[in-house]
Amino acid sequence: MLLVTVVGRAYAGIRRDLLEVLGSGWNVSEDLDFHTTGVDLTAAAIGVGLVITLAGPAVGTAESVATRRRSLAAQAAAGVPRAVLGRAPLLETALPPAPGMLLAGAGGGAIGLWYAALAEGGGWSTSWTLLLVPAAVCTASLLAAATALPLLHRTLRPTEPRYA
Repeated sequence: MLLVTVVGRAYAGIRRDLLEVLGSGWNVSEDLDFHTTGVDLTAAAIGVGLVITLAGPAVGTAESVATRRRSLAAQAAAGVPRAVLGRAPLLETALPPAPGMLLAGAGGGAIGLWYAALAEGGGWSTSWTLLLVPAAVCTASLLAAATALPLLHRTLRPTEPRYA
């Protein structure tokens, strides 16, 4: 997940600067689509990598819930609210990678700024919206983990632990 964040953040900065340089008309052929098609295909490849990466937290959370189904059912029977039991797997998924995601975003931003310094006419300008890439990956990871919540609700039924 960290690698996808670094690559996605760096790509977002590089794409912005590349399109800025191509839009300025500097040494570019008449057909701008020739240059932007490769950039768009790169975005599609990063998106596929993100989808594959987000399958990990979804499967990990479902596996965690399935492994702890008896203890979760016992906690629910003891009176622990379902909202608390539902928040626990989400926090287990979201909190551990958060510091690494911040560093990955900073690393990707450094790569994007380095490219901007090298780009003709790019300068050191950067968009603040690019800082949202790590937050978007963290949010997508949390949403992927939330796909296991229906399994949690099924696990908390008292009759479920007897079967399986």
